[in-house]
Amino acid sequence: MKVTVDGHELDLPAGTSAIDAVFESGGDVPYFCAHPYLSPVGACRMCLVESGSPRKNPDGSFVMEGEGDAARPKIFWFPKPMASCTMQATEGMHIRTAKTSDVVAKAQAGMMEFTLLNHPLDCPTCDKGGACELQDRAFEYGYGASRYGFDRRHADKHYPLSDFVILDQERCIHCKRCVRYFEEVPGQEVLDFIERGGHTFIDTEEGGLPLGFQGNITDICPVGALLDNVARFRGRNWEYDHTPTTCTLCPVGCSITADARNGRLERVVARENREVNEAWICDAGRFGHPFASEERLTTPLIRNEDGELVPATWDQAITAINRGLAGLPLADLGLFVGADATLEEGVALEALADALQARHVDHGPRQAVHIAPTATLTDVAQADFVAVLGADLGEEAPVLELRLLEMLRGGVLPPEFAHGTAIADLRLVERPARKTERLAVIGGESRLWTHAGHRIAASGAAALSGLAQPGTPALRAVREALDKAERPVLILGADVLNAAGGSFAAALADLAGRTGAKVLGLPAGPNSLGLGALNLVPRAGGLGVNRLAEVPAAFISRLDPGVRARGFTVVHDLHLTATAQLADVVLPAVSNYEKRGTTVNLEGRLLPLASAAIQAGDSADLIRTLTALAEALGVKAPVRGLRGAQTLAQTRLGVNLAELPAQGQLHTFPRPYTAPTQPHTPRLWTARMVRRDQDWVDRIADLTQGGWTLPVSPAGPQPGGDD
Repeated sequence: MKVTVDGHELDLPAGTSAIDAVFESGGDVPYFCAHPYLSPVGACRMCLVESGSPRKNPDGSFVMEGEGDAARPKIFWFPKPMASCTMQATEGMHIRTAKTSDVVAKAQAGMMEFTLLNHPLDCPTCDKGGACELQDRAFEYGYGASRYGFDRRHADKHYPLSDFVILDQERCIHCKRCVRYFEEVPGQEVLDFIERGGHTFIDTEEGGLPLGFQGNITDICPVGALLDNVARFRGRNWEYDHTPTTCTLCPVGCSITADARNGRLERVVARENREVNEAWICDAGRFGHPFASEERLTTPLIRNEDGELVPATWDQAITAINRGLAGLPLADLGLFVGADATLEEGVALEALADALQARHVDHGPRQAVHIAPTATLTDVAQADFVAVLGADLGEEAPVLELRLLEMLRGGVLPPEFAHGTAIADLRLVERPARKTERLAVIGGESRLWTHAGHRIAASGAAALSGLAQPGTPALRAVREALDKAERPVLILGADVLNAAGGSFAAALADLAGRTGAKVLGLPAGPNSLGLGALNLVPRAGGLGVNRLAEVPAAFISRLDPGVRARGFTVVHDLHLTATAQLADVVLPAVSNYEKRGTTVNLEGRLLPLASAAIQAGDSADLIRTLTALAEALGVKAPVRGLRGAQTLAQTRLGVNLAELPAQGQLHTFPRPYTAPTQPHTPRLWTARMVRRDQDWVDRIADLTQGGWTLPVSPAGPQPGGDD
């Protein structure tokens, strides 16, 4: 359809909103309430435009103006400016913005004046300063001066909605983004407007916001009303070093921005990736980052003659490893790595294991079977029936739960324009109806149960066998829905995969073939799918990490089994874990926020990691640490850096890891390596993720109570001063 914006004619797809038409033309319209993944409601009234459309005669022809060749359809203008986020652009529509219309400019300035009427002057102390949409738009579209001299409305300034989210009710501009988010995305009606008119405020039901996805409202709030309590008062937006990277706390691989200041990771915010997490992340990924800056190991530790671990240099640690492993056959050294290691680190470890001819090699956690993903997260969102077997998505893959809820409300994915994702998708509606009959949950009770139309209690392999050969009316109903669906998806979690036997893969393939379902298995670790493509499992005669205590000597990276090897043990970790406390040498590691490399998410998508500006002391990633280990063993390290690992990965896996797009790239790996292992219990939150150093108020209180006094000036006059 043809739409004209400020005199420029555009060719746009049907259904495009007027606000997207303006941005597609290269123009600009201020807005506070619209959001690409929420329903447009026109609450803020800032995106005003003048609009008009041609009309048709009873015979279907356009009403014309002008004579002869100069005749053209007459444009009938609306009498007042309209909110462009809730208005659909139509064939022949004309739109005027503040750029060409004084009426629109005055209307927007007036709305900005009303918005600022009771807004406090907190900008110098507000955490949102420098990233505040209200600041920017007031400068661009406001009058620049206030005509109101009376006292502003006052409300609660530091009102906790939960342990992680703080509400400043004075700053709220009632855009309703947070309310719509909870209603439309996680499907939790826990936040709403209370009272009316000038007394309106936001609040929750008793008990506060539920843990899971509450932190996303701090991202979408256009002002400083909703703040991340973990990052509160930690810095201003321009003081942070912003690093776009990938979250590796679970296998989803959400796109995030890691914000560091003065060498500490202070904040994590969601970054849009239409193919993976859209614009959302879970609370663990947002608030669980303190472990990356607190109680870190920053220097190597070696065990002295008194049996204590003491600080040392890397040279001293290498010497200690050389002495401790002297006389040990290289093939007897165990090499074990956590499943959050990058693909490049996995390639380097595999190469070193080959060079040493090591038998005891493993990564964990991992599953005993490999389920190649045939479904993507977008497939899940656009499926017409999904069966979830033996999965607790809240612990295994939280954002996958949001994609399932997106499927229940119709799987409407906003279109993409040159200016990005559509700002207002008119197909999204407020308080959407959810088609719960499209979701079946077979397994243990979880948060997803409340949204499922089919709920069947089962455990282990019985979940799959019961669906393959249904013996109850409930299972037969699920199987019938699976057979009838045009785009079905099967999701398999840890409870099913832990109990998988030798015939499991064949039974799953048979069920998927009969129903036409795509399959998505949940890997045990953040990069289990990538590391599973490498020979990082016990080899002939080798022992896995579950039998670590029987291994003659071991190098253990980012794993905490709580036991040591039978002989000399080297641990490479971020903290002094239970396993590190038993080690002979402890080498400091870096977190995944500080790594450059690649991880593979649950759908087989290669996602890039970038290094945030975090102070890590003498910590080193796995590639550099393996180089030091090889030096201690007297062998040449096959891989000595990131580029060498990426070159080897291209030869080994057929993929160029150095040139990945920002949104990642799907890749099918060669045959995986599998081996028996112990059952894995998913756990997203850990103790170190929720601990936080005292804030400055508590720190000063402790100091003063301990007899320390603040350095204030003496009360009496000082010589040489004005007194």
